[in-house]
Amino acid sequence: MNLLFLRPLLVCASITSVGLCPTAHADRGMPSTAMPPPNDRGAPLIGIKLQALLPQAFSPLRTHILAELEAGYLLPFGRRVLGITGSFAFSMPATSGTDLADSRVPGGSYNYSSTEQHYLIGVTLWANMPLGRVVPYLGIGPRIYAVRTLSNGQAGDAQILETLETSTEVGVGVPVGVNVLLGPGRVFGEFQLLWAGINQKSTGAGSIGSLTIGAGYRFVL
Repeated sequence: MNLLFLRPLLVCASITSVGLCPTAHADRGMPSTAMPPPNDRGAPLIGIKLQALLPQAFSPLRTHILAELEAGYLLPFGRRVLGITGSFAFSMPATSGTDLADSRVPGGSYNYSSTEQHYLIGVTLWANMPLGRVVPYLGIGPRIYAVRTLSNGQAGDAQILETLETSTEVGVGVPVGVNVLLGPGRVFGEFQLLWAGINQKSTGAGSIGSLTIGAGYRFVL
């Protein structure tokens, strides 16, 4: 047997406990929030999240997918109890109606279809509850919606031409979830409340708020 080959492995195994050889951790240098590394400086993170967008409680829009990317930093204080992230998300919910009465249009009724493209930028402050490998959390922060609404329809035999309307709306996001330290980061499940008002000609005064439920992974670097 080649002892020269084995010697580095034996040396590494003997001193892993004092942190002189690389080991795999769930967070950067922290396999559990109960065991923060000495002189912890926190860690950057990058996350990806897929959610079901459920706007029915606030508007006639239908269920759609909300895809989100986030990047930020876990602060070192109190076993990384606080964090801050910036995020970008996109969704494209739609709504429609048939045989809607209106004496002003040919035939006295009309059909319509409307799709809203939501480009969502946010900043979130996170409060984590470090319970070891399981970390429940609560967040809150502003959300800016860039909304593009595409609408068309038909009244009798007459087509209602497609229109495009854009607006920028300011709202808020409140996510609640649970992280589990796993691999090079944290896998998580999350429920979120999103809310913002809207007052386009095509939508009228209302809301583009939504509930979301989803899951994702945050790589801790």
